[in-house]
Amino acid sequence: MSTTVENTSHRNSTVGRDIPSLDGLRAASILLVILSHSAWYFPAWVENWLPFHLIVGNGRKGVVVFFVISGFLITTLLMREQERTGTISLARFYFRRSFRIFPPFYVFIAVMAVLWIVGFVPEHLPSFIAAATYTWTYYPFAHGYEIAHTWSLSIEEQFYLFWPLAFLFWHRSQKIVNLAIVLIVIMPILRLAVYFAAPSLRGHGTYMLQEWTDAMMVGCLLALVNSRPGWQQWHRRYVNGWTAAGLAILGFFCVPYLGEYLPRTLGKTFATSIGPSILALSVGGILIYVVENPKSIAGRILNCWPIRHVGVISYSLYLWQQLFMSQDTKLLPWGFLYAIAVAEASFWLVERPALRLRNRLEPRFHFGRSAKRARTVKAV
Repeated sequence: MSTTVENTSHRNSTVGRDIPSLDGLRAASILLVILSHSAWYFPAWVENWLPFHLIVGNGRKGVVVFFVISGFLITTLLMREQERTGTISLARFYFRRSFRIFPPFYVFIAVMAVLWIVGFVPEHLPSFIAAATYTWTYYPFAHGYEIAHTWSLSIEEQFYLFWPLAFLFWHRSQKIVNLAIVLIVIMPILRLAVYFAAPSLRGHGTYMLQEWTDAMMVGCLLALVNSRPGWQQWHRRYVNGWTAAGLAILGFFCVPYLGEYLPRTLGKTFATSIGPSILALSVGGILIYVVENPKSIAGRILNCWPIRHVGVISYSLYLWQQLFMSQDTKLLPWGFLYAIAVAEASFWLVERPALRLRNRLEPRFHFGRSAKRARTVKAV
């Protein structure tokens, strides 16, 4: 029995690594974010060059890629556990997520606190508390560039609280698929409603749940339907290299172009409502293509070792890049190398030891025992 648990724990520790192209997409996500945060350093002609301006922009595309991947991966994890044990253990899920997310994050927060105390970076106490407690999305007055990116982790933590619970109750029925579809459909409406009904929140809207829920739900929905024979036949027929390229042009060029160059009211309405959803659906189509076709040109690029390694360290790189890209610290161009070096240190000295500790501790809690007992009772 202990051997089985240890083998399961080992498989869980590498989950996501066995899904082709995901690490490469993580690398693309973080590179888009870094380019957007360092755009101030580039010559004006680069920053104003139309493809750079539209594709890189304010980093939104990179975050959408990140959230679609997150929804896809978390749902895949939950589905694998349900198939393996017959149920979902919320305790196991939060145990594993805590060891994955918290140690690198709170090391970063501790270092930022020290840098704030010594006067290297300016911070704001309520904002710092919001960052440290994953509540940035609920605090409209939050500011402080070097920790502002924690808003995305705040969004993801809310997703972790909601989606596994919904999956636990509805994973055996069509309801979980319907829920994902409904959330994708209503988010553009909710974004518009918040935009017009609460104008005081417009500056903070980018950091709120309605801005990103449909991106995560696209990933969740794709994971839910990807194993269904009808869906596999459909996407293998229609999702190919040409459609993936078309989706990339649609999501990364056409959507921001329309949002910016349509007449002002129409463009803002488009960019606030369905534009983000179209981008998320485009990213979802690209994700399915490169996951199912790792030997394609795009798949080979995403799965080559240097790109995959950037994806592997992408969480630590995401945490630390803001400090080194900031106009406050003015560390560029060396900031690029500093960010990679610190991310490597965070990965090897914090992330990996935390995951090893998690894998040693997990078997002691016997999260799956009740599920195994339930299957035995059902069989009897």
